[in-house]
Amino acid sequence: MVRAKRFELVDSEGKVCATLALREDEMPGLGLCDREGHERATFSLDRSGALHLTMRTKSGGVFGTLAFGTDWRLGLQLLDGNQQVVWAAGHYGS
Repeated sequence: MVRAKRFELVDSEGKVCATLALREDEMPGLGLCDREGHERATFSLDRSGALHLTMRTKSGGVFGTLAFGTDWRLGLQLLDGNQQVVWAAGHYGS
């Protein structure tokens, strides 16, 4: 058995392609990186058990989130460059 708080999948040059880690809130998340190593998409759970897909720019800013609540509720938000919601639909959150 191997146990850790963070795993990194790297390519043949040692660049990180994906991570499996505990996030800041101690909940699990999977991060997918572009060729430059920037985390562009994350799948994570929040404390209520809701699943979140977060899409990021190369600089790390969030431009979209898709949330699946624990009671089959679904929400989608798109954000602008200032992290302001420009479009939202459904229920966002748990």
